[in-house]
Amino acid sequence: MIKIDHISFSYGEENENTGGVRDIDLNIEDGQFVVLCGESGCGKTTVTRLINGLIPHYYEGKMTGEVWVNGAKVSEQPLYDTAAVVGSVFQNPRSQFFNVDTTSEITFGCENLGQPEKDIRERLAKTVRDFRLEKLMDRNIFHLSGGEKQKIACAGVSIMEPDVLVMDEPSSNLDTASILDLRKILMFWKSQGKTIIVSEHRLYYLVPLADRIIYMKHGEISKEFTRQQFQSLSPETLQGMGLRALD
Repeated sequence: MIKIDHISFSYGEENENTGGVRDIDLNIEDGQFVVLCGESGCGKTTVTRLINGLIPHYYEGKMTGEVWVNGAKVSEQPLYDTAAVVGSVFQNPRSQFFNVDTTSEITFGCENLGQPEKDIRERLAKTVRDFRLEKLMDRNIFHLSGGEKQKIACAGVSIMEPDVLVMDEPSSNLDTASILDLRKILMFWKSQGKTIIVSEHRLYYLVPLADRIIYMKHGEISKEFTRQQFQSLSPETLQGMGLRALD
């Protein structure tokens, strides 16, 4: 379970000076699929950073309140401990790559934790099957398309077997076909019972999978919807909220 307990955060001058949040109070149950939406600068990316520990361990600023993931206080445990539970896929996959070839990139997290070679090879084989990555193995990452890079980033997170998956605008650099591939990955994670939090502008591919849609405005949670409630909103209402169409 994820508990965000009355969190307020504003970025320091050396980081982004917009997109902070005010008095965010949110509980996310195990296995829920939650979509964070709203106009640019509404604070949805900041919420993902609070969950995966990048705030306050990487992004500095002024914070009050606390975040717990599976009973652990995120601000008080090392970032690598949070990363073992919360897997993150960023807007630009290249920003999280550490290797030049795809196979080494997928296994990097397991190797970094010092897992036995036999276990890593077994996890790699399973991940390749689950994500159908046979044609992408032992490839130069710089020769991949945007969608292929996204698959490698997702595989590198999935092989770690985290309980929680956090994604920040994962479709922003993808074409239509790659977005459909991304949706299949999300469906696979959902079938595994993972807790999934996605911050996104494009909503059409996400809403049918979501259990909850959190609408943010000016750094606050403005409204919350079930999937059915959100799908019933008219195009005019969505446009008035600064959101994109659902088709």
